[in-house]
Amino acid sequence: MLRPILLALFSAVFGVLLCLGGYRFFMVMLPVWSFFAGLWLGAKAVFLLLGGGFLATTTGLTVGLVLGILLAIFCWQFYEVGVALMGGATGALFGSSIMAILGFQQGTLPALVALGSGLVLGVLTYVRNWQKYIVMLLSAQGGANALVLSLLLLNGRVSIEDLKNAGNTLLPIFRDSWFWLLLWSGLAIAGFLYQLRRYRSVEFAKQEFVRFWM
Repeated sequence: MLRPILLALFSAVFGVLLCLGGYRFFMVMLPVWSFFAGLWLGAKAVFLLLGGGFLATTTGLTVGLVLGILLAIFCWQFYEVGVALMGGATGALFGSSIMAILGFQQGTLPALVALGSGLVLGVLTYVRNWQKYIVMLLSAQGGANALVLSLLLLNGRVSIEDLKNAGNTLLPIFRDSWFWLLLWSGLAIAGFLYQLRRYRSVEFAKQEFVRFWM
């Protein structure tokens, strides 16, 4: 009983920090986030095309790890392109989530939709210099995920076992309840707008980013 409470408290604190101050934190941790984005993207692509469960096969895990490492290295070497690739991963996540909500869990069609949405958002991020806003959006979304997850853990809608076994624990709950979906959306939007206002004049210098990791 104590473990879910502690996990919920940790998730809530982390969610608040990420939702309201995620821009600076996210930029410093960009290679780490890039690794996990690549891991998800590779494993998700294998799942959509071949099935077998998310991160449940050796092929999916291997492709995810390789893509994650490559994306982290690439992001460290080429800052602007790295964030654009993160934007591409976000677009792919958005596309695959929409298809999952519509009932298309795997197959060629959801894979193509995820690829197309990822390419569009990735290119737009790089061409239109949306890196700053993509980072704010991702951190606000991640913070909203953590905050909603903390509430779900406290009221018993999600268990620790669910977190271990599911690739996306929140998606089934969002399907069943508009309340949680609206709460998540409100938190994500509020976090994004707060960061947009707070960091309007702040630009994270590439030199500072590289110096931190040296």
